[in-house]
Amino acid sequence: MTEAASTTQNKETKKAKVNGKPQAKQQRVISDPKEVAQLVMMRIDQVNSKKDELTIAVKGLADTAKQLVSVYAQQQAQLAKLTKRVEELEKAGGK
Repeated sequence: MTEAASTTQNKETKKAKVNGKPQAKQQRVISDPKEVAQLVMMRIDQVNSKKDELTIAVKGLADTAKQLVSVYAQQQAQLAKLTKRVEELEKAGGK
């Protein structure tokens, strides 16, 4: 961002609060194509940054889900073994 744009943005930020209360932001008109391109690229960078954060979060959730599914499968297998063993013991005790 250019120094002039930064200064303008700072002034707008200061104007945004009157008596400690937020006011509606004033939008300024940008006619310089270079400045428009710079703002667009800045927004794209912000979106890409958020996208990267979301990707990391989703991968973390997927890893957790995989671990939960694995543990659940192990528990189900153990329960099946225990059920079979109980049935065998009941049959042996009933004879």
